[in-house]
Amino acid sequence: MKRTKRKLVIFSRSQWERVCKCAKALKMKPATYLRNMSLHKEWKCYQGEDICFPLKIINHIGTDINMILKVAENTNSEHFPKLRELKKRFEDYRSIFYRYYSQLLNDA
Repeated sequence: MKRTKRKLVIFSRSQWERVCKCAKALKMKPATYLRNMSLHKEWKCYQGEDICFPLKIINHIGTDINMILKVAENTNSEHFPKLRELKKRFEDYRSIFYRYYSQLLNDA
C-alpha cells in the first residue's frame, strides 16, 4: 500500500500572502499551487499580448504581401513572378516560426 508523505513547511506572513496572490492569479487553491510548484522546476507566466504580438505582426506582413500580390496581378506587373516567389518564401518562414514558437511555449 502506498503512503503519502507529508512535509511541514512554514511561511512568513508576507511569503504566504505572495503564495495566495500567485495561486489566485492562476485560479488555484494555495495547496495545489504549492504542490505544483514543488514538482516542477519553473513556471512561466506570460501576458496574452506578449504571446500574440509576434503572431499578429507576422499575419499583418502576410496580409500586406497578399494585397501587393493582388495589385501586381491586376496590373500585369513584370514583378508578379518574383512577388509570388516572395509569398512562397514568406509562407515557409511563417510555418517554421509557428513550429518553433509553439515548441517554445510548450516547453515553458
